[in-house]
Amino acid sequence: MGARRRSHDLDGPPGPEREHGPHTLRVWRGTVVGVDGDDVFCELGPRMQGVISASQFERPPRVGECYEFTLRGREESLWVLSLRHTRSLASWEEAEPGSVVEARVVRRTHGGLEAKVGPLHAFLPRSHTGLARGDDPGELVGKTLTCEVLEVDAERQRVLVSRRVVLERERQSARQRELGSLAPGQVVNGRVSRVEPFGVFVAFGRGLEGLVHVSNLSHERVDDPAERFAKGDSITAVVLSIKRGGKRIALGLRQLEESPWAHLEKAHYVGQVVPVVVTRVAEFGVFAALRPGVEGLIHRSETGVGDERVLRGLFRPGESLSARILSLDCEAERLALSLLHEHGARLEPGEAEAARELEERDVGEAPAGWGGDIGRLLRRALDGEESRDAG
Repeated sequence: MGARRRSHDLDGPPGPEREHGPHTLRVWRGTVVGVDGDDVFCELGPRMQGVISASQFERPPRVGECYEFTLRGREESLWVLSLRHTRSLASWEEAEPGSVVEARVVRRTHGGLEAKVGPLHAFLPRSHTGLARGDDPGELVGKTLTCEVLEVDAERQRVLVSRRVVLERERQSARQRELGSLAPGQVVNGRVSRVEPFGVFVAFGRGLEGLVHVSNLSHERVDDPAERFAKGDSITAVVLSIKRGGKRIALGLRQLEESPWAHLEKAHYVGQVVPVVVTRVAEFGVFAALRPGVEGLIHRSETGVGDERVLRGLFRPGESLSARILSLDCEAERLALSLLHEHGARLEPGEAEAARELEERDVGEAPAGWGGDIGRLLRRALDGEESRDAG
């Protein structure tokens, strides 16, 4: 066997030679779904399949039979499986890196814990106990832990073991199982794990984390997510997409709310003069909100101002204006506005309120069935007033 057999540096990642070493002693129940030569294919759960050698069974397995397995690694998209009753380390000749063993902790020592693995002495370093930095390793004395053999010292008949590696793999296995049942459109509950200028990260399930991009936080414009969310806040979100094998999960909040654009056409129409509030000014025009979550563009050509510098100095966020609806597409959530009448004259700030009062008066006086003509009658009335003013 050689004087020393080492699988990897203690603080480094698992080496490739242990790719198919036992991954966990946690039991997974699976159903045989197919047999191809020596390969037996099993279903462990939603989107979770595995393969095992037929030689591990006492008799040839049949499709539909259920067995209990442990995970040993992955080959492409399949888990490599072992039957549950694989023997743990019992003698020195069986000791090798990658073995999963039951280690009984007997005492605390400098730098870690002394343990017994069957008849063998074992050392569990503090960094491999799986405990948080502030926890006391002494609390593990007297307990039997599932560990993985990291290093074998044949001369001293001593093994180096890690509980942390086993816990990490169990968490990863749980994460993979959780991820396998995740699908776009699913609603999840979680907590804010961190807030960034571009969005909010949400931890949910077993080790999963997704990003709610700033554009999906609300139907209203959100300039600074930190003003609305803080670490630890409870979040209910919908899964929008799952990419890169679950490493990138997109979540949404506004998708769970009714769009403010819904039914907008029942209250507004092309040509209507409406009150709006400036939200931001760009070089090509002014953005203004018709109502919370419904924002439209007033192109520079529809402001009556040709100079960009004048445009930025003339309009300020929060300013109230009267604007005319040029186009309205609720399905595409697009709204085009103008600060000009059809004949080119500038709308006065109070015209939207006057138009609303006139429309309400006409609606109240109109006979039944005239509701569809109110907008047309209102535009005629306004155009008539403008013609008289011009005369």
